[in-house]
Amino acid sequence: MKITDTIAAISSAAGNSGIGIIRVSGDEAIEVVDKIFRPANKNKKLANVESHTVHYGHIMDGDKTLDQVLVIVMKNPHSYTGEDTVEIDCHGGMLILKKVLDLVLKNGARTAEPGEFTKRAFLNGRIDLSQAEAVMDLINSKNDFALNSSIEQLKGGVSDAIKDIRKDIIYHIAYIESALDDPEHISLDGYDEEITEMLNENINKISKLVNSFDNGRIMKEGIKTVILGKPNAGKSSLL
Repeated sequence: MKITDTIAAISSAAGNSGIGIIRVSGDEAIEVVDKIFRPANKNKKLANVESHTVHYGHIMDGDKTLDQVLVIVMKNPHSYTGEDTVEIDCHGGMLILKKVLDLVLKNGARTAEPGEFTKRAFLNGRIDLSQAEAVMDLINSKNDFALNSSIEQLKGGVSDAIKDIRKDIIYHIAYIESALDDPEHISLDGYDEEITEMLNENINKISKLVNSFDNGRIMKEGIKTVILGKPNAGKSSLL
């Protein structure tokens, strides 16, 4: 699926801080920021710089300087979304962030929908569905277990386990199809035992994944519990 438009949003937390981040992603991300960024080296164009480089300069609204910034350029496919991506590190006041974002939008980008950067990462094959879910779990982590579990999932631990199961099943399907096409050279004698063993092993692996998900969800979200009892029975003492 080819996505052609360019999106932008404030990517740092709401509220005033030392630094605020505006992320721009899409085919024209570099071109859009080039229109409003005046680098300290006036001969520099962002379109010509190396990927994963940082550049100092100012955001300009015509002849008016809006802010002193650092601009980070990440060219496709080596960015979070898999697209050309530019991050503008501004001073973190909400007023200046909104002004810079408005300027980005006026020069060819549109406002990103909630979660759209991660959606694009998924659609562009940078992450799979399990990793996309892990991003939200990581953001919402409330304890160390939830944090570590989300990081492992984001690194691809669950995805790799599923890929191994899928690879094993596909191998045996291919072998059976080959034997049916060429029975003179490929035998299925005794293969039912091997298939049964393979299926049982993978069923056990899947069961462990399901159980780990259920247990992990409890550890991450807790269990909603109601304590019932007569007045003055000691319910509050339990807490």
